[in-house]
Amino acid sequence: MGKKIVLSPFTRIEGDLKIEVDIKNKTIINVHVSGVMFRGFEIILEGRDPIDALVFTPRICGICNLSHSIAASKALKNAYAAEMPPNAYYLRNISHACEIILSNLTHFYLYFIIDFINKKYKNLSFYKEAYQRFAPMKGESYLSFIKERKKLLELLGILIGKWPNALAFQPGGVTKSLTFGEIIRALGILNEFKDFLEKKFLGCSLDRWMKNKKVEDVEKWLEEKKDHAESDIGFFIRVAQELSLDRLGVSIGKFLCFGAFEEPDGTLFFKSGYFNSECKSFDPQKIAEHIEYSWYANDKNIEYPLEGKTQPDIDKLKAYSWIKSPRYDNNVVEVGSLARLIINNDPLILDYFNKFKASILVRVLAKLQESLILIKALENWLNKVDPEEPVYKKYDILLNTLGVGLTEAPRGALGHWIVIENGKIKRYQIITPTTWNFSPRDSYGRLGVVEQTLLGMEIEDEENPVEIYHVIRSFDPCLVCSTHIYKKKK
Repeated sequence: MGKKIVLSPFTRIEGDLKIEVDIKNKTIINVHVSGVMFRGFEIILEGRDPIDALVFTPRICGICNLSHSIAASKALKNAYAAEMPPNAYYLRNISHACEIILSNLTHFYLYFIIDFINKKYKNLSFYKEAYQRFAPMKGESYLSFIKERKKLLELLGILIGKWPNALAFQPGGVTKSLTFGEIIRALGILNEFKDFLEKKFLGCSLDRWMKNKKVEDVEKWLEEKKDHAESDIGFFIRVAQELSLDRLGVSIGKFLCFGAFEEPDGTLFFKSGYFNSECKSFDPQKIAEHIEYSWYANDKNIEYPLEGKTQPDIDKLKAYSWIKSPRYDNNVVEVGSLARLIINNDPLILDYFNKFKASILVRVLAKLQESLILIKALENWLNKVDPEEPVYKKYDILLNTLGVGLTEAPRGALGHWIVIENGKIKRYQIITPTTWNFSPRDSYGRLGVVEQTLLGMEIEDEENPVEIYHVIRSFDPCLVCSTHIYKKKK
C-alpha cells in the first residue's frame, strides 16, 4: 500500500509552498507542487499611474526586489522609448549584481547546506564537521557569512540609498549618482568581501579558482592544498559527491535565460537564449502561460502575457495551485543560475552539466560559480562609473502604449508586461522565476520542472524524506513572488 507525504509549509525561506507526493515501494509515483497564497499585485496596479509600478512591484519580494524594480523600469523605458546615459547602465548592473550575489550565497549558507546536518546523516563521517560549520546560529561558517553579508548591504546603501524597496531605478536612468569618494569606498567594501570569499569560502584566490575549467580541474584543486578541501565550497563538493547529489534531482535539461546586465551599447553581460541540447536564440513572443490547473478564470487556458488576466477562481475544478504554468515555445523549461551559465557557455559548469546533468550538485555549484563571476564584473563596472557624467535622461510620457521588461532575478527569468491606455495601467502581468520552476501541470497535462524532477525519485525513509528537501532547496524557491493571498467572499 502506498503512502502520501505532504510538506507544507516549506520552511527556511518563505513557506507558501506545498509539496504533495504519493510513494509506492519507496518511489514517488505522483507529484503535486502547489503555491498556496494569492496577493494580486497585477490587479492592484490596474487603473493606476504607470509610474506606480516602480513603487508597488519591488514589494512583491524582499529578496529580489531590485530585480522587480529593474524589470518594471525596463518595461516603462520600453513603453516610453526612453534613453539612459552610460552611468545609469553601470550603476544598475552593479546594484543588480550585488543582489544576485547576496541571494545566491544566502541560499547556500542559510537555506541549502543546513540539510547536511539532517539526522539521517548523524553517523556519517562529515556530520560533525557539517554541524560545526553550518548549524543555524551556531556554526562557524554560518555566523561568519551572516557577519560578512552586511558588507553587500552596505554597498547597496552607497549605491541606491537603501535596500530593500529602493526607488532608484527609473525609465530614464537612476536617481543617485556616485562621488569619487563613494566609488573608492565601494571598491574598499568589495575588497573586504572578496577577502572573506578567498579565505573562508574558496581557500584560495579568486583568480586561482577561476582557472578551474573542468571537473577534473576541481578534483585536482581539492587535492592541491588542504585549504582548498577544507574551504566551504570544497566541503560542499566533497559531501555532495558522498551523498550522491551529483546523481539526485536531475531535471529535464531544457533551460531559458532572458538575459541581464545590459551595457550602454545594448549588449548583455548574460546573453539571452534557450537551451535544448544546443543553444538557440530567444524570442519573447514564444512565452505563454497555461492556467488549466491554476486557480484562475479565463475563456482561454493558454494566454500570452500582454493579453493575460489575473482573475481568481478558487472553485475551479482540477486546479491545485495559485502559480500559473509558463511555457517557452510550448516547452517546460528550467530557469536560474544553471540556465544562465549553460546558455552563456561557462566552461566549468558546462563540463559539470555534461558529466552529471542538471543534478543538485551542478545546480547549486552554478549559483556559487555565478556569484564569483559577478564579483569580478561588479568591480569592472564600478571602475567605469564617471562621477562627472549624468545618471538620468528626461523622457516623454506616452498616454497609449505598451512595454516589456525582461531581466534575470537571482532565481531566473523575470518578466513584466504593461499595457497603458489613456495614461493609466490597463493591464500588468508578471512572470517570476519560481513560476517557471514550480509550475503545476499545463493544458497538455505536462508536469512542471520540479514536479518532473521529483517523479520517480526513491525515498529511503518516508518519515524523513531529506531527498525531497535537497531537491526543492536546490531550486531555491521563493513563493512570495509567485503566489498571493485570497479569501473567498472576503
